[in-house]
Amino acid sequence: MEKEEIDASPFTLHLSLKKRAAFTLAEVLITLGIIGVVAAMTMPSLINKYQMKSYEVAFKKQYSVFSNALNWQFMENSLSNCYYYYEPDGRYYVNIADCGQLFNNIVSYMQLTEIDDSVKSLYATSADVTTSGGKLLNTTFAYNNPVDGAKVYFSKDGAIYMFTQEFPVVIIDVNGEKGPNKWGYDAFYLILSSHNEKLDRPLLTDEFATMVEKGGMLPRNILMNKKTTEDSDFTWFWSGEGVSTDPDSD
Repeated sequence: MEKEEIDASPFTLHLSLKKRAAFTLAEVLITLGIIGVVAAMTMPSLINKYQMKSYEVAFKKQYSVFSNALNWQFMENSLSNCYYYYEPDGRYYVNIADCGQLFNNIVSYMQLTEIDDSVKSLYATSADVTTSGGKLLNTTFAYNNPVDGAKVYFSKDGAIYMFTQEFPVVIIDVNGEKGPNKWGYDAFYLILSSHNEKLDRPLLTDEFATMVEKGGMLPRNILMNKKTTEDSDFTWFWSGEGVSTDPDSD
């Protein structure tokens, strides 16, 4: 009886190994399903981080642009009487003598265009912020009054600015009417502060009053690259070169 010859050529062995290593349709479908579940779980987080980073970069840009315009007005026209001043014991007063001229000059300097103020309805009130889990740095401040009385302006690069002659408050939305229009995300509530009159001109800060919706970032943390939304940050004060827990510190 003749023995059956086995073809052991390299080509035949290669085909045999390929056949053994192949996946079945069921295995492929299971793998794709697992990949889909993992992607569904991680993609929203990655997208959110990307969006938050883009808001942070845009805020730093707008803060720099506005601060340059502000400094120019201080140097060129000596318009420095527009600020909040607070005592270490918590008492404060507001100086608005130059606010009208200061903001008018900044509008002209930055070539801002006034727009309809109906966009104010896009932003949460201070009550909305707290009831939805957000934070107010100063719970005694009348946050809504500066918003209600502000004029709204549109910048050439698509940002929204709001200010009024009655309050040293500056509101910046880095991407205009485009969402999410949330405090601490793309919208930021800032004030001009003299910081206990230790400075020869006011700073644009969040030290006196600001509000941040749940998950948002304090303006100071963005400017100093601090990745935190800890409650303790809401007790700090701006020192001009950084943040200090002591309002009297140099």
